[in-house]
Amino acid sequence: MNDKESPLNEKSKVTLQTKTQAETILDVISLPEKANSVPPEPAMFDEQWAEMAQDWQSQPTAKTDIAKLLKQTKQRTVWAKRLLAIDIIATVGMVLAALYMWLTGSEDQATIIYFGIGSFLSVVFVYFAINIRLAAWKVNCGSPDKAIDHAISGCLSSISYIKLIKLSFFVFLPFVNWYIFTMSEQESQSPVLGLVLMNVFVLLISAITHYFHVKRRNELKQLQGLLSK
Repeated sequence: MNDKESPLNEKSKVTLQTKTQAETILDVISLPEKANSVPPEPAMFDEQWAEMAQDWQSQPTAKTDIAKLLKQTKQRTVWAKRLLAIDIIATVGMVLAALYMWLTGSEDQATIIYFGIGSFLSVVFVYFAINIRLAAWKVNCGSPDKAIDHAISGCLSSISYIKLIKLSFFVFLPFVNWYIFTMSEQESQSPVLGLVLMNVFVLLISAITHYFHVKRRNELKQLQGLLSK
């Protein structure tokens, strides 16, 4: 029998192989272990979520005072009716003045022309003003459920009325300046003072009108924002 194939040699091979495996196992075991990361506990997530929810709930939210909004809309409706009544009274007065001067045969042609054309323009102005106001008043039933809708309708009506006033400035101002200039010539006086006073007055009214125009537009944006929520 060959010595290499003897049972002793086979045993030695097994022994050597076993020692090699043991050394390998020892080397693996002797390696430094990685630090195991401790997973966060579920209770930690619950606490963080509760804190986030509490912070979100504590944030201020815009609330609409329906009673205050209804009262404001009602007050503005009353003022709108008063302004419309003033427009109608002024128009009727201008028409009556023009008719009186024409029927009595007044020689003040400039004033007759002024009242005549002014009456016509004023009637046109009042016609559009009535349509603008009635369109808003028809939908205003005073219901709390429609408070925001009614306030929006009132703002839109005010904005349209203000635009009508601004447009009337461009029509009336040249006509009024012509009348002041013509009357100054008839009286042999300088028209400068009258023209300056009239134009300053119109500019002041224009500034006030523009202020309310900007204010109503901002209110309209706020109301539309409340309605979209």
